[in-house]
Amino acid sequence: MTDIRNATFYVLEPDDPPTPSDAIPVSFEDAFKEAEKLTASGRAVHVLYTEDATQIQLTRFAAAGIRTSLAPQG
Repeated sequence: MTDIRNATFYVLEPDDPPTPSDAIPVSFEDAFKEAEKLTASGRAVHVLYTEDATQIQLTRFAAAGIRTSLAPQG
C-alpha cells in the first residue's frame, strides 16, 4: 500500500527548467498553497509529483486549474 505521506511535489514556474533537481521538494499541502498563491497572482505554474501522489491530490490541482505531471525519475 502506498503511503501518501511519501508523495513529493515540486512547484515550478515556466521560466524554470522542468526538472525537480533545481526545485525544492514539498508536501502536498505546501505545494497546493504555493501553486494557488502563484496562480492567483497571474503566474503560470506547473507542479511535478512523484508516483506516491493520490488521485484525490491530483484532482485538487486540476480543479484549481494547476498543471501537473509526473516527475522524471532518476
